[in-house]
Amino acid sequence: MKFNSNLIVSVILLLFVNIYVSNATPVQYVAVEKRNFFDDIVDKAKEVAEKVVSTIAHGGNNVARKLGINTAKYGAMVLNMKEDENGVYHADFNCWQKYFGYNKFYDYMFDLGTSMEYNNEGMFTYNGKNYILWAWKGDYINLGAGAELGIYKDGNGKNSHWEAAPEDAMPMTLTLTHKTKGTIVNNWTNNGDNSWWITAFNPKYQNVDASDLTATFTVKFTNVGMYQEFEKTGAAGWTFDSATQTATLVL
Repeated sequence: MKFNSNLIVSVILLLFVNIYVSNATPVQYVAVEKRNFFDDIVDKAKEVAEKVVSTIAHGGNNVARKLGINTAKYGAMVLNMKEDENGVYHADFNCWQKYFGYNKFYDYMFDLGTSMEYNNEGMFTYNGKNYILWAWKGDYINLGAGAELGIYKDGNGKNSHWEAAPEDAMPMTLTLTHKTKGTIVNNWTNNGDNSWWITAFNPKYQNVDASDLTATFTVKFTNVGMYQEFEKTGAAGWTFDSATQTATLVL
């Protein structure tokens, strides 16, 4: 494919001009006695950073797509994801991400550049080891609308770092719908295999708002004791079926 280099340079320059203009507006005065001045500075800096990162990420992706570049395909290659027959991408069980675990800093970076929501209420202890079920939904930029849920271990609280727990993989399902566009992902089961991290991203749906998405996850525990300990927590957002040892989250 032949690229017009002048067009690309112009688009990039226009992108940065838009960023500057959108963030160069006067700051409204806020009385110091009503709110800590430092808090205002931090909030403003975060707001500006969100606009910059989001504009660059989404703007770059939109331009590339208009130029005919399959950004989802190349992004999936880097992220070790495979495309199913419906054009939806899913992470491989043995993906490189399992070596890095998860923590709230990742959520901060995710939220900084796009629209997302998460639930990390699913924390429990079994046989002296801490576990957490952490779920997300939102706009994954080049990969489109998506959702994911993983089981992690060995953390000391929601603000600590957690390791991936592939040895505790179990049957999981994922369904994702949009309030006006309907079903985006229909009952994905990882082809019937156990999952430690169930994921689905549909690049047909771009620039969505996380609040317009509903992600439904099920986790069928194969370990009775582990299920019972999780059920005892009554984790916010989760419902439990002791007859089938299945926990369901609607996010």
